[in-house]
Amino acid sequence: MKKTIYFHEQASRSLLKRFKTGVFSKSAWLALLLSLCWSFTFAQSRQVTGTVTDAKGEGLFNVNVRVKGTTSGTYTDAQGKFKVSVADNAAVLVFTYLGYEAKEVPVGEASDLKIDLKESLSQLTDVVVVGYGSVQKKNLTNAVTSISSKDFLQGGFNSPLAQIEGKVAGVAVSNTAAADPNNGAQIQVRGVGSIGAGFEPLIVIDGMPGGDLRNIAQQDIESISVLKDASAAAIYGTRGANGVILVQTKKGRAGKVTLTYDGFAEHDAVASKPDILSATEFLAKQRDTDRGARTNWYDELIRKDNFGVNHFLTVSGGSENSIFRLSGNFRNKTGIDIATERREYGYRANFQQRVLDGRLEFSGNLSQRVTKEEYTNYDAFKMAVKLNPTLPIMDPNNPLMYNTLQGFDTYNPVQNLKARENGADHKYSIIDLNIRLNLLKNLNTELKLARQGHERLGREYHTSKSAESVQNNRTGRARLQNETWEDYTLEWLGNYSLRVDKHDITVMGGYTYQEFNTQGFNAENMDFISDAFSYNNIGTGAWNLQSGRLGMGSWKSKEKLAAFLGRVTYNYDDTYFFTGSLRYEANGKFGSDNRWGLFPALSGAWRISNLGALRGNSAINELKLRLSYGVVGRSGFPRYTALARYSAYGKYRDDNGEWIQVYGPGNNYNPVLQWEKAVAYNLGVDFGFFQNRLTGSIDVFERQSKELLDNYDVPVGAYLHDRMFVNVGTASSRGVELTTNYNVVNTSKFNWTTTVTGSYIKSKLKSWSNAQYTGNIRYLQDLPSPGNPGPGYRLEPGIELGSFWGYKYAGVDDQGRIMVWKDGIVGKEKILGSTASSGTDKTYLGHGAPHYELSWGNTFTYGALDLSLYFRGRFDYKIMNLYQMYYGLQAEPGINLLQDAYGRNDHIKSPKLITDYFLENGDFFRLDNLVLGWSPKVPIKYVNSFRIYGAVRNVFTLTKYTGLDPAAVGITGLTPGYGNLDVYPITRTFTFGAQVNF
Repeated sequence: MKKTIYFHEQASRSLLKRFKTGVFSKSAWLALLLSLCWSFTFAQSRQVTGTVTDAKGEGLFNVNVRVKGTTSGTYTDAQGKFKVSVADNAAVLVFTYLGYEAKEVPVGEASDLKIDLKESLSQLTDVVVVGYGSVQKKNLTNAVTSISSKDFLQGGFNSPLAQIEGKVAGVAVSNTAAADPNNGAQIQVRGVGSIGAGFEPLIVIDGMPGGDLRNIAQQDIESISVLKDASAAAIYGTRGANGVILVQTKKGRAGKVTLTYDGFAEHDAVASKPDILSATEFLAKQRDTDRGARTNWYDELIRKDNFGVNHFLTVSGGSENSIFRLSGNFRNKTGIDIATERREYGYRANFQQRVLDGRLEFSGNLSQRVTKEEYTNYDAFKMAVKLNPTLPIMDPNNPLMYNTLQGFDTYNPVQNLKARENGADHKYSIIDLNIRLNLLKNLNTELKLARQGHERLGREYHTSKSAESVQNNRTGRARLQNETWEDYTLEWLGNYSLRVDKHDITVMGGYTYQEFNTQGFNAENMDFISDAFSYNNIGTGAWNLQSGRLGMGSWKSKEKLAAFLGRVTYNYDDTYFFTGSLRYEANGKFGSDNRWGLFPALSGAWRISNLGALRGNSAINELKLRLSYGVVGRSGFPRYTALARYSAYGKYRDDNGEWIQVYGPGNNYNPVLQWEKAVAYNLGVDFGFFQNRLTGSIDVFERQSKELLDNYDVPVGAYLHDRMFVNVGTASSRGVELTTNYNVVNTSKFNWTTTVTGSYIKSKLKSWSNAQYTGNIRYLQDLPSPGNPGPGYRLEPGIELGSFWGYKYAGVDDQGRIMVWKDGIVGKEKILGSTASSGTDKTYLGHGAPHYELSWGNTFTYGALDLSLYFRGRFDYKIMNLYQMYYGLQAEPGINLLQDAYGRNDHIKSPKLITDYFLENGDFFRLDNLVLGWSPKVPIKYVNSFRIYGAVRNVFTLTKYTGLDPAAVGITGLTPGYGNLDVYPITRTFTFGAQVNF
């Protein structure tokens, strides 16, 4: 720099000499002026270099370095080094980096700075995404939990929601077939509150309500926020009563272009199998005749060499005004069974462009994904348990054909999975464009246009070797079904903020419109001359040539909604907070008299820690009290339910011998049908103690669901049909939620952070009738044949939802016959179960929804090593163990049984009966996820960071439940705790992965 300034000084002196002698042209004048300007600039500014490191002294890559009060700045390189120009010695540099505390450093006389950033112990400064906006976590007034990608469970998951299982208090994630790559998770927020209007929360992806999580790779997700209380979810109106899941995808960051690879391989091993009789034991117990073979049917369905890979690559970067991110991934996984497979690939791109000095911003997302799925049949695993183990797989008389089994509910499971193709091809797409105009520094307006598409082609072909072809003397059956979903979104929002002294006010208002279109077509045929064409030549089948058969169908439906919405937030001195929102929404699914609905919400908070007596207290850093109220709705019922519909009643031959389609009234018209209404209250406390090393929150809530939607009996004559879909009844959910995060140890070499979340939730049906409609007691979940034991659940006002219904077990008589307590009263009188009355002797036996859920996560780092141990459990609930009821009793004829039939259940000689003997404690506590990682320094110039890791899912489970796995039993909806017979294999998953940043 000194040489450069000296050169310009010499040039200036030469020009001045020429000026004195009179030899000076216009070009010389211009050169003199430029030289003086250059010299003046260097006299007033200079270059400052430096290095930014973490607590371990390692350089931090891509740290934002800004000159305070200006728009100039830079980013650190892979070694944490930076270079920036400052105007003078009074300049202040601001260093910010995600997950670290921001730092301001005066430049002074220094020319080479050494900056160390401290990892943030508190999450209170994190920005949390809420409906139509975002807010700092410390300023929240309602119950919102946000999980960032760094806190997701690691490994391969079928659904992004499975990555937060147990991490959000009050949110139940149920996955009955976690090892099936084509199966997703079911999620329920704060208990069940509906009968016929759905239980699933609303999914919002990058601001698009009704988003499809199958269109996102798990590595593309930045954060998942859950709006749990009504005051937060009311901004989504008729779809917010079951909670709202907000998914934010990762965006590019200004700075050097980076390339990241994230990949892993995984393998499933069977963790738990049904303990059934071997062929030798089967014959010794004289269960059935010896058919000559020795077949382990369950093992025959298992694919021991299953394998999965996931490759993910992303590139991102840009300047201050142009930012981009492009990612692509490929995933392939073969299931633990011999039929299942999933292959998918896709890309996701987003950008942000600022023009006109930042007054106008363009941003958007483009995503496409293709999947090829091959499905299994869960019922095949039920068959593998009960089948005679001496039956051969192939026909002894014709080894080229499968052994087609005859009899009720009896088939060859290997034949069922191998002699057919059952799958689907999916294409997902998302495109959204956002235009934001910053009219003033505190006033902007934003327009969002989006389209979400999904195409599905279902493929099914049963070969001539399948059981249905052999038994019905057919030669193949083919079916294709094409379905398309197209969703359109338009939103226009405006945001205004104002700060006057200690008062902060923000106002948001806007309009939203969404349209959902669905249509489909199917074609089916049978009796082909060959299996060679599969489903690719349906027209050649002979079955549809017969009179009256068409073999095809089609359908189409549409749904629209429009809403005006607004929200006001007020903050006084970071101490008192208020949020009020209102949504006025119309939905075409509702009756003509009730299209529009109003959904208000109010919430407030008081930061007690800002009181004079507590301000600056080293022990109490954050203490905030929250109170909220809101009204939300449910609309998860079929379209056109409120309209007078005509339905097809089959084809009939007319007088001319021609087949004609007959139509008639399909339902009872209900012009007053409306959404379910849920009114909820929430009281919460947020805290941060000991320099925010211990943070967390406690919430107490109550949700009253009113005007429940369901089918009710009505008199024929006054109505065309005996059932009508109406709004009647109320239900409630109450609970307590706890979340804590404690940084136990934080040194330069060793760090230990532990997180605990827990909840208590109970849901009850309060009433089911009004002056016009009477709700009858309803029975749910009829247990399967043979034996027809009856329904396992009963709905009744005043009773907890998900309650089992059956007899009280009273032991057995001297012949081993099940005895029950008369009138369901223990100690009253023992009677034979076979003679008991299903009307008077049955009673409520317990509940299948866990009252308590708990998770405990621990993260340890030591140097370059990291270890994560994640535990979770469910408590205080029952599971109806159908395995024990159907395969654990000796009275079940001709089938294989569990070892327990001649062990713990040996005293029972009579057939099955729904009693609390078969209701087992479902409590469990398991080490759900274990991850060990290593992040060594790599002496390669272009590698900024490198990490390899190994993970194990479902490490061990502590439980008294005798079924395969209590965690595989569904706990959502109206029939929780139903331990079904068709249980997909329980696995332990091993994952090995690598993450490289260039």
